[in-house]
Amino acid sequence: MIKPLRKRHLQIWTALAVLIPIGIISAWLSIPTAAKDKLLQPASAKALPVVLLAAEKDDYTVRIRSYSDTSQLQLEWINKKTLTHPTATIYKIQTGVKDIHNGILVGRIEARGNYYFKLDSTLKPVNASTYQLLLYDFIHKQVIDTINF
Repeated sequence: MIKPLRKRHLQIWTALAVLIPIGIISAWLSIPTAAKDKLLQPASAKALPVVLLAAEKDDYTVRIRSYSDTSQLQLEWINKKTLTHPTATIYKIQTGVKDIHNGILVGRIEARGNYYFKLDSTLKPVNASTYQLLLYDFIHKQVIDTINF
């Protein structure tokens, strides 16, 4: 090797000795952090204090809650077991009607846990017998269960 070639060789190896660690460190710093698990449901609301109506099943418990003055109604749905129908939705319909097109969508439930949904004033205990809740699987288009109070 002649002197200019040795000098050029030294410059290249010195540059590589500096650039390779810088490249490794910058690659390590650019790795994104792992995504946190986020539920599709919004953060759970707090249960209202007074239980007006309740229905108990093997897989779940349903309660209609309110404040003491019944100014606001809330549906509390507690899944005791994991649902066998992951696309379950809750509809409020008139008693005796099985068609969800005449009902009002209350909300969607997914896995185990507690779910809280706001209700309108038609499900007050005075006229609760005229309405029922219908658990419906919208993918298979079948009624899973009905809840009467």
